[in-house]
Amino acid sequence: MKCDVVTLTVIFFILSNYCNDVASSYKILAVFPFPSKSHYAIPDPLLMRLVELGHEVTVYTHYPKKENNIPNYKDIDIGHCFPALTPLLTMDSSATLGSSLFLRLYVTFFTDLFTTLDECEPLIELLNSTEKYDVFLTEAFATDAMLMYAWKFNIPAITVVPNVMLPWLSSRMGNPHNPAYVTNYMLSDYYWKEMSFLEKTKNTILYGLSLGLYKYGTSRNDDVVIHKQLESAPSVEELIRNVSLLFVSSNSVINAPIPLVPAVVDIGGIHIKPSRRVPENIEKFINESKHGVVYFCMGSLLRGETFPPEKREAFLYAFSKIPQRVLWKWEGDVLPGKSDNIMISKWMPQRDILAHPNVKLFISHGGLLGTSEAVYEGVPVLGIPIFGDQRTNIKSLEANGAGELLDYNEISKEVVLEKIQRLLNDPKYKENAKLLSDRYRDRPMSPLDTAVYWTEYVIRHKGAPHLRTAAADMPWYQYLLLDVIAFIVAVLVAGLLIIYYTTKFILRAIYGLICGGGAKKGSSKSDKKKRN
Repeated sequence: MKCDVVTLTVIFFILSNYCNDVASSYKILAVFPFPSKSHYAIPDPLLMRLVELGHEVTVYTHYPKKENNIPNYKDIDIGHCFPALTPLLTMDSSATLGSSLFLRLYVTFFTDLFTTLDECEPLIELLNSTEKYDVFLTEAFATDAMLMYAWKFNIPAITVVPNVMLPWLSSRMGNPHNPAYVTNYMLSDYYWKEMSFLEKTKNTILYGLSLGLYKYGTSRNDDVVIHKQLESAPSVEELIRNVSLLFVSSNSVINAPIPLVPAVVDIGGIHIKPSRRVPENIEKFINESKHGVVYFCMGSLLRGETFPPEKREAFLYAFSKIPQRVLWKWEGDVLPGKSDNIMISKWMPQRDILAHPNVKLFISHGGLLGTSEAVYEGVPVLGIPIFGDQRTNIKSLEANGAGELLDYNEISKEVVLEKIQRLLNDPKYKENAKLLSDRYRDRPMSPLDTAVYWTEYVIRHKGAPHLRTAAADMPWYQYLLLDVIAFIVAVLVAGLLIIYYTTKFILRAIYGLICGGGAKKGSSKSDKKKRN
């Protein structure tokens, strides 16, 4: 009988824990329509960890899992619904680079991203679904139209930013974004020093341009898309008010520190997983290099094979002159002029390669994911920024002495060789990269655990509008205190006018009494003389 009581007690506790787990299991809906693998690399670890914790996740993505047999996880492929970004980004067409490329992409691609939404059967079916969800996740990068799903299911929304904070995102959460010290990362250079007057002027103009493009470009297009699908839905500005939290893929070690309100959570480095052993052929190539290895990769969007011949030959020349071996992510079948110390492959496990102690240098386009991985592992970087935030990321490493920037238009045999040799041979770059790594790793909680906590927090409290500041709902003139300044100026002017006219009146009165009395006495004496 005693054993039966013990057994029943154990069963009771097991069932209690099971029921508690079931009670805390949530249904999560995620829609990530932007066609960039690097962008999706930010929310993907969060979604998978939520599944591991027992939550039910449904995600619409361009990048479904190859083995879709994960319990509580369902992904729906929407890769056929929207245009691809990769064909628009080639090295040979990027000679103009920087701001002009970003603006060209904005006008020709970002604004038309959802024009084919009517043809996307999975997302149309979702609009007609009667499923119940607890929270909605989507990207915050020209994708605000997707917030209509949060409104449709009447659930709080969390947005994920795959890069640093953008001006229009700050304003929606009431986050300070003063162009006097916060640069517009997508359109201007990164400054670690105090900006000069001209730099502040440029940054302010670009800040205003960004806000204008968003308000009169993206927002208007989003409204058209939303009301075409859901006539009764509010404007995109109203939908944005339903956003409870903003995850930002940044970190003050790589990006300049800026003030963040509680509704903006830094999860930079969330994509960095524990490193694994590299494939045997790559490991053999790395281990047998007595002088170390250089890893060369231009990311998932920019294909190395699109380098113009003269640029490609500049790197081939430089690589042939150094004793190190080179791993080059090259998407073509053949690399003309390849020297014996170069291994090419269409795909390489970047995260694991950078973690290998024999890797001495990372040559990159400066994307935030690769830059974060290099900083995490303490590897110096030679950056060739093409567009977006890439230049600012490399500028940051350069300012910290852990890398150098190689301007695309200045690529030549001599310049490339000089920079590579300096980064490999001067120990200060490795030392500074190690210092950055120590700072980057030193956090009270991992980025993934941070994201999980705040996601569950929003679900538990059925939204978190209390995390935003009052600035999110203020008109711009109130946010800038123009009404207060105008009132104070008006009071001061009125006060000064009152003092002025009061003083003038008093002085006139005194003058009248003094001068008027004297005049009367003088006139009476003269009258007496006349009478005499």
